[in-house]
Amino acid sequence: MSRGPGWRSFGVAALCGGLLVAVAGCLEAPREPLRVGVNAWPPFELLYLAREKGFFRDEGVEVDLIDFSSYTGILRSYHQGNLDAFFATLNEILIAENFQDLPAVVLVADYSYGGDALVVRGGLESLGQLRGKKIAFEESALGSYVLERILELGGLRTGEVVAINRLPEEGEQDFQRGAVDAVITYEPGLGRLLRGEPGARAIFTSRDIPGEIVDVLVLRRAALHERAADARRMMKAWFRALAYLKENPHQASEVMAKRQRVTVAEFLGGLRGAHIPDLEENRRLMGSSGTPGPLHQTAARLGEFLVRRGLARKTASGAELLHHALIESL
Repeated sequence: MSRGPGWRSFGVAALCGGLLVAVAGCLEAPREPLRVGVNAWPPFELLYLAREKGFFRDEGVEVDLIDFSSYTGILRSYHQGNLDAFFATLNEILIAENFQDLPAVVLVADYSYGGDALVVRGGLESLGQLRGKKIAFEESALGSYVLERILELGGLRTGEVVAINRLPEEGEQDFQRGAVDAVITYEPGLGRLLRGEPGARAIFTSRDIPGEIVDVLVLRRAALHERAADARRMMKAWFRALAYLKENPHQASEVMAKRQRVTVAEFLGGLRGAHIPDLEENRRLMGSSGTPGPLHQTAARLGEFLVRRGLARKTASGAELLHHALIESL
């Protein structure tokens, strides 16, 4: 058999074919990491635990966790197109006018159960004694909601206190230097103030309004449609981290406490201020297309309050916000 022109033609064709495959591979853009906005709150550290334990790698997804000091910064970055997903309270996401591109709620991260609080100075024993006092709070949907509930429970009107809009770390600093009488705060700042400020005490916590402060993970609609598989992998890693925390609380907390610069005992104390639903509870809370879960009723109740108290002109419905398909598929 000749090894002449026929062989050379095959060789050239094979070489060209190989080059085309290589060029096609070069032209295919690498998948970017999912960019997730995270602010300081103990349950959110589960994503950092997932990264540290290699759960993202195991699930085959790249996730870029971006730290923020407040929700205000997260919202600004989201509007600038810099985030695919972020954590927020359901209150924040309900305010439809804050979004041109309403994100989708895909996971219930936690219920606050003591981790959000009003810290006051010695001498203040009840909410009714706040009349005329200076209260630092973040003028976000969550901060405004908590302030309204505090006033409501204390039998006070908005004009009867001096409410000062401050970012969380600014409010903490104002309280430490005596510029305000009280501050609405949350873990880990809550623990820092109670441990470090003589006479400081919490006269209101989220235990007083159970089920009303719900933290959720939301996804940009474009990412939901184009990167659902990556989002599903990230959520699997989240639940793996939660399982690891339950099975190895001390070891898991060592990782997470180090990032928050607190002791393991302090971090575990902060975690006790929240309830983190597992996968089965998430499925029950979110419901399905045929059977809406309890989170729909929570959204309706919070939305009605936000509009009634003038904190929002219009709120989104549970049907518009809650996307249960990813949780159902896990």
